Amino acid sequence: MNKIMDPRDAIWNEAHELQYQVHYAEKIERALLARWGWLDNMTKIAVAISSGSSAVTGLVFWQNSAYTFLWPVFTSASALLAIVSKQIAVTENLRLHAIAAADLSSLGLDIGTLIVRMKINGDFSVLDFEKKLIALRERYRITISKSKHDLLLTGRVQAKAQNRVDLHYEEHHDE
Repeated sequence: MNKIMDPRDAIWNEAHELQYQVHYAEKIERALLARWGWLDNMTKIAVAISSGSSAVTGLVFWQNSAYTFLWPVFTSASALLAIVSKQIAVTENLRLHAIAAADLSSLGLDIGTLIVRMKINGDFSVLDFEKKLIALRERYRITISKSKHDLLLTGRVQAKAQNRVDLHYEEHHDE
């Protein structure tokens, strides 16, 4: 026998599911932001060291003819790092992931507010809260649709994010 679900329970369940999905997506965005930030910093440091020290290194290496071949290696490495950084759009990826993480954080707070309002008023208006939930789902869809394939997104990053979200929900949502 099929039991008809109370529409309030359906809204409640869907709000929690959306909150979970948003939390997971935010963890992914923050992990990618951290990875791109690390890559950006390492690239800048490597370029600075190889560029700034290339002239000094060149003078030192010219003094000792056994190491003269290293000077062009340092200057080439500097140019190559600058080109690679530009080609993989490190700065653009940093910007996109920062925006996505902020958007998801804001969305998560708004979903949490909706859930709190449902807790406070158990007789909430199904029609009003359905509209609010659908609007939140649309915001999530729009935010996620802006994501593109990211070469730093690995199965390990996804599994770590999933574990963190699961742990959070085990700690905070067992009522």
